[in-house]
Amino acid sequence: MRYIYAYQLQREYLCSMIQRTLYTWLTLSFWGVFAMGQAQSGIDCDVLRFQTMEASFIEVHIEFDGSLFRPLQEPDGWQTKVQIEAVVRSSEGIINYGKTQVLGPVSADSLLAVAGTQFHLERIEVPSGVFNVTVTIADSHPNSNFQKALNLPVQIPVLDQPSWSDPFILEAFAPSDDELTPLSRSGYEMLPITHAEIITEAEKIQFYSELYNVHEVVDSMFLVSCWIEGSEGQVLPGTRRFFRKVAAPIIPLFTSIPMPNTGQPKEAVSLVVQALTRENQLISENRLPFQLVSPTSLAIKNDYVSGLPSYLQFFTDSLTLLQHIRDHQPRADASQRKTINGTIEGAEVDQMQAFLAHFWEQYSPESPEMGWREYTRAIAYADSSYGACRNGHGAETDMGYIYLRYGPPNTVVKRHNETDYYPYEIWHYHRAGPFTNKRFLFFSPHMVAECFTLLHSDMLGEVQNSDWLHQLRNRENRLRVTDSQLNRLNPRRDTFSGEEPEDLFFNPR
Repeated sequence: MRYIYAYQLQREYLCSMIQRTLYTWLTLSFWGVFAMGQAQSGIDCDVLRFQTMEASFIEVHIEFDGSLFRPLQEPDGWQTKVQIEAVVRSSEGIINYGKTQVLGPVSADSLLAVAGTQFHLERIEVPSGVFNVTVTIADSHPNSNFQKALNLPVQIPVLDQPSWSDPFILEAFAPSDDELTPLSRSGYEMLPITHAEIITEAEKIQFYSELYNVHEVVDSMFLVSCWIEGSEGQVLPGTRRFFRKVAAPIIPLFTSIPMPNTGQPKEAVSLVVQALTRENQLISENRLPFQLVSPTSLAIKNDYVSGLPSYLQFFTDSLTLLQHIRDHQPRADASQRKTINGTIEGAEVDQMQAFLAHFWEQYSPESPEMGWREYTRAIAYADSSYGACRNGHGAETDMGYIYLRYGPPNTVVKRHNETDYYPYEIWHYHRAGPFTNKRFLFFSPHMVAECFTLLHSDMLGEVQNSDWLHQLRNRENRLRVTDSQLNRLNPRRDTFSGEEPEDLFFNPR
C-alpha cells in the first residue's frame, strides 16, 4: 500500500492509470552532477532540479516503509506520524529548508497502519550554486528513537542558461482537476518513482522533463530528441524519438519511449533528452541512468508460513479480516460473493486467510501479492473518498463499489449545486472491464451530505433506468412529459432534450 497523505492525493487513483507491470519497487541509484538516489533501511530519496520564470528550486522525493515507524492511537484509529525535514546548505550556511509532518493512513488495526509505504514531495527554492541537501526522517511517536539522515549533493545551474530539468520516470499519471497539487504538471497529476530499475519485458517508459531558456539561443523552431542509450554509448534500436518545438522560456516534455526487446538483465542504460538547433548544434542535454533487470529478480516473493502468504500474516484480528473480505465483493465473482455473504462470517481466522490467499491466486495468478496490494490501496481510497456515510466502508456505497470494480473513471462531471436537478455526478470510462465507452450517473435524492446512489448506467449488469432524467429533476420542478417519454422510448438517441445532464451523459467531457 502506498499513500500520499501530505498532499491528500491518493496513490491508488494514479497508479491505476498506468500499466504497473512496467515499473517495480526497488532502490534507485543515479550518477551525475545532480543528486538522486540514496537509499537507507527502507527509505528511498531523490533530489531533482527545476525552474520557474523567476527562480530555481529542488524537489525532494522521498518514499519510506511504514513498518519503520510506530503507530499512534488516535480517536479515529491507529496512524503513523513522520517528520520530514530537508535542509539546503552551502559553504556559508543554511540556504533554505522545508519541514512537513506526513500522516499515514488511519486504520482500526495497528498492524495495518504500518503495512505499506508512503510518499512525500518537498519543494524548496534555491539559488544557483553547489549545495548539500540533508534529508532527515524521524518518527513522531514519543517512545520511538527512529531517525535517519541522508546527504545528497546538488548543483544548480545559472537561471538564464538553456538547460533541462532532471527527468523522472512516472509510476502513474492522471488528468488534473480544478484543484492543483504539488504533483500537478502540464495539466496532469504525475507520480514519480523513486528508483530506476525497469524490467526487460517493459514495452515503454513514460517520463517528464522541462527545457528552460531555449528562447535565449533560438528564435523559432528547434529540435528535441530523446532515446535510450546502452552501456557502451550506442542508441538502442527503436528508442529514438524526435519533436519539433517552438522556442519559449519553459517547454515541457511529457512523452513515452518504447523499450528495446534486446535489453539484457543487469544492463545499465540511460534515458537521454537533447535539444538541437536547426543547424544540428547542441543546445542542452541531460540524462537519467537506470538499469534493466529481469522480472524474476523483481517479483515479490510469497514466503509461506504453514502455507500462508507472508502478506496476509499480519491479519490476525477476526473483525478486521472479515471487513477486509467484505471489501472484496466488487471484484468477486458470483460464487465468491455467495461465500462472502453466507459462510465466511462464521469462519475462523485461518479459514478467512485461506479464502483471501485463494482469491488472489485466482484473480492475479502471476503475482497474487501485487494484485492484493493494488486492490488494498483502492479500498483505502474508496473508504476515504466515499465511505463517510457508511462508517468509512467505501465498498458498501455505490460510488465505492463502481470504483473498486472498474477502477477510477477517465472523466468525472460534478454538479452538486444545480437548482433544477438533484446533486449528481457522471463517471465516464474509456474501458470498464471488457467494455468500452461506459457511463455511470450517481445522484443524491435527499440533497444532503449522504451517499450518492447509482441512478443509471449503460453498462451491462448495472442499474439501467430509462426514466433517469425525470427522476434526476428536482421534485419541485414540473415534469415535462414529452421529454420523459422520448427518453424512455429511445435512451440512446442522437436528438436530445437539450437538458444539461442528458448532454453530459451522452457527450462526456
